[in-house]
Amino acid sequence: MAASSYRRRDPHQSSGGAVKFGNLLIAGLVTGSIYAVFAVCVAIWYRVSNILNLAVGDFAMFGALSVDYLFRVENWPLPAAIAATLAVVAAFGYAYDQVVLRLAQDGKRRQEGIVITFFFTFALAFFIDGVAKILFGTDVHAAPALWNGNSLTFATGLHIERAGILVLGCALISGLMFALYIHYTLSGKAMEACGENHLGARIVGIDTRRYRRLIFVVTAILAAIFGIAESPITGYTFLSGATISVTGFIAAAYGGFQKPGRALVAGLAIGILEALLGGYVSTTYADTLMYAILAALVLARPRAMGFESAVGG
Repeated sequence: MAASSYRRRDPHQSSGGAVKFGNLLIAGLVTGSIYAVFAVCVAIWYRVSNILNLAVGDFAMFGALSVDYLFRVENWPLPAAIAATLAVVAAFGYAYDQVVLRLAQDGKRRQEGIVITFFFTFALAFFIDGVAKILFGTDVHAAPALWNGNSLTFATGLHIERAGILVLGCALISGLMFALYIHYTLSGKAMEACGENHLGARIVGIDTRRYRRLIFVVTAILAAIFGIAESPITGYTFLSGATISVTGFIAAAYGGFQKPGRALVAGLAIGILEALLGGYVSTTYADTLMYAILAALVLARPRAMGFESAVGG
C-alpha cells in the first residue's frame, strides 16, 4: 500500500530509534491524509445521498494515470493535462450521479435502493479499472511531481518528500475550505440539511438532487487531485484505486458513515498504523496485519463501526 511504497523510496533511513519512529510517523501522516480525504468523501457521499460509494479511489487512480499519459506520451503541457483530466473526471461524476440516483429511485423500498446502488458502485469501480487497463496498460505510472526537488531533511534526521508536503497541505486546505463552506455559507448549510434530513430538506424547498449532484462532482474532482499529487510518491497502477477505496470505506465506517470528522481521524490513524506495522513488524505483511486488526474491530463492535446503520440494520 501507499505507506510501504513511500518508505521504500526513502534514501535516508536512520538507525536511531526516535528518528526511525519520527520518519515512520511522517510517512504514516502523509499516507493517512490520503486515506482521510477519501474516507471523508465516502462519508459525505453517504450523508448527503445515502449512497455508499466504493469507486472514489478509482477517480484518484484515473486522474494520476491520465495526467501521466497526456504529459509523457501525448506531450501535453502539464496544466493542460491536469485541466483535461479533471474535466473528464467531473463529467464522469455527473454521469454517475444521474445513473445512481435513478437506480436508487427505482428501488421499491429505501433498503432495496441502497443495496442496488451499493453493488452498482462495485460495477463502476471495475469498469473504471478496465478502462484504465486498456488505455494505460498494467505498468506502474506516476504523474509528474507538482513540486520538484529533493526531499527535505532536517537537523534531527527527520525528512519528508516535497510531494508529501504537498499532499499534507492539500488535505489541510481542502478540509478547512469544506468546514468553512458547510458552516458559513447558505449553500453549505443547505447541503448539511440534506444530510440531516432528506425529506425535511425537500419540504422546506431545498433541491436535494442539486446538492447530491454537486457533492458527487466535487468529491470526484477532489479524489483526482489527490491522486495526481500523491502518485509521484507511490506510483499507481490500474488496480490502485481499489486499495484506496477499501481503506477509505473502512475509515468512513469507523465514523459511522455520518461523521466526516471521525472519518478523517480514522483515516489518519489507519495510515499511521500501516506505517508502524511496516516499520517495526514487516513490510511484507503490513497490509495483512492491518486488515486483520480492522476486521477484528469491526466484528467486535459492528454497530459502533457503522456497518449496521449503513445497511439499515
